[in-house]
Amino acid sequence: MNAPATGLANRFDRGWGHLLTALGLVACALIAVMVIVICADVAVRNLRLGNVPWAPEVAEYTLYLSTFLAAPWLLRQGAHVRMDMVLKALPSGMAWVLELVADAIGILASLTLMVASGNAVLASARQGSLIFKIFVFPEWWLLAPAAVIFGVLAVEFALRMRRQWLGPRTVREEATSVA
Repeated sequence: MNAPATGLANRFDRGWGHLLTALGLVACALIAVMVIVICADVAVRNLRLGNVPWAPEVAEYTLYLSTFLAAPWLLRQGAHVRMDMVLKALPSGMAWVLELVADAIGILASLTLMVASGNAVLASARQGSLIFKIFVFPEWWLLAPAAVIFGVLAVEFALRMRRQWLGPRTVREEATSVA
């Protein structure tokens, strides 16, 4: 790869990292909202002032969204759970190749889930399906984040693969390991 292309790829990777950090911060904010809403509901109940009937629903949706929004950032940080006992036991060259294979599988799985989620979003939008709980809204609103985030995960797996390819020919040292 020539120097200008490498520089551009490195700048994209850094910018991408900033985007994933922003997604992680939004996930944190959603968790804070969930905690505040649940605590408010508990306080109102304990004070016998009634309840906050929409609190469980807000908790449900914020948990769902925060999980999806945090996933790419966690992957980038190496903070996902990782079973790397076999990788640590293998010769470093073989472990390096398996890291690349795992990233390729991650790309394929993420793209497959992105397409399936995207199809579900389109089908839901075409049918005009609605979510009927306390809040009523189009079902595709709930499905769309999955399609988008699986695409984001595919890009991050590709960037991980690139970083692995350009880095030392050994197993990654991730933040979370069970080895």
